[in-house]
Amino acid sequence: MLKKILNPIFSGSPLTIYGSLLIILMVITWMPLEGRAGFGIIKLSCLISGVVVLLFGAFYFTKAMFMGIIYIAWQLFSASLHPLSFRFTTIAFSMGLVFTYVCFYNLLYEKHIFTIRHFIALTKWVMMAFFIFCILQQCALAIGITILPAINLTYILDRGIGCYSLSMEPSTFARTMLVFYYCYVKCNEYIRGEGPFTVKELFQGEYKWVTIRFLWMMCTMGSGTAFVCLIAFALYFVRKNNWYYIIPTFFILYFFVLPRFESHELHRATASINATTTLDQETVEEADGSAGSRISPVINSIHADFFDPDTWLGHGIDYARNHNLVRYQTATLFDDYGFIFYLISLTFNLTCAYRFFSLGCIFMLMGIGGGAGTNIHYAWTLMMVMTCQRYFYDHRYILDYSEEEEEEEDTMDADIEDVEVKVIESAR
Repeated sequence: MLKKILNPIFSGSPLTIYGSLLIILMVITWMPLEGRAGFGIIKLSCLISGVVVLLFGAFYFTKAMFMGIIYIAWQLFSASLHPLSFRFTTIAFSMGLVFTYVCFYNLLYEKHIFTIRHFIALTKWVMMAFFIFCILQQCALAIGITILPAINLTYILDRGIGCYSLSMEPSTFARTMLVFYYCYVKCNEYIRGEGPFTVKELFQGEYKWVTIRFLWMMCTMGSGTAFVCLIAFALYFVRKNNWYYIIPTFFILYFFVLPRFESHELHRATASINATTTLDQETVEEADGSAGSRISPVINSIHADFFDPDTWLGHGIDYARNHNLVRYQTATLFDDYGFIFYLISLTFNLTCAYRFFSLGCIFMLMGIGGGAGTNIHYAWTLMMVMTCQRYFYDHRYILDYSEEEEEEEDTMDADIEDVEVKVIESAR
């Protein structure tokens, strides 16, 4: 039984297994071991192994390697301009994140460690794992249990059955599920070769339960970010031949239907979106202080003083944190290392992980899709997942599935569905 459950992870070559484990161990957070920050010995081991595998098993001068070197070099240069705040451990941590990503990129593009069917099975496995823990946490919360470390409940959220599953917080949970589900849908789209899915098709056949699980998690986790993610994902269904009725329908739902729902998180999400359109930081903060801490840096960046050299070169490591810029809603996207570093980060993202004209790029620019430019491990992990989606997009016209791969995919699907049935039966 255990072998069947773990088959999507431990099937394939040793490098395929390593790549699968790297994604899973980096994206899943078990807080009794890793703490609220979500970074402990497991993820530190992942970073160390990433650098080692890069040096001895995946050392290729690819786009990711080139951009990674530029990224670290400029970060080091910018930080060294402010010796009083310079801290080598921060730079070393950045190097670990960057070169672990480079390792994964090289394994994917040079060693071709994933087939598209294996990656789809992996995305389903991760979403199923998050769903199981989501249900377990919600059942515990429903009967009044607020702390239960075994199922990753380690702090009180106080949002009804809102939970954070195998993540650090609900907003991180939302971003993770958005990226995994988006990649799941896009890769299945490449396999069938018939263009994008319709809403109806995602509720049929093999996609049905994955979609239902995704929507359940997003709508019940108690996160305003989750509703922002759903609104952003809705853009997937806008096409050249349907925009004239999809967009009016979207506006009707947004302005007349959604406000009628009695959901605090949904109201927070819509209020934050409405406030963001004003491009006024105070309006955003008044609408939702929590969302403002994420949206205000974008607005403040637009109004930054680009005649100040420090805007371009940065103010030094932890400048924003040490001066409470996030707390007072005055931070920009480039306080620490400067606007040039931010441009390098965007170039890194768009060169290796995100296609410019894609929904994934919108996720990245909205801050809900991960990416380079931060020392947060899950953002780089989501970038790895989006890199897989881009890899299969780049190879979509030469995808080849052997009978063996088809049988492997069918077996993985059956195993995941068996687990799903057992979870539902136990809940009953």
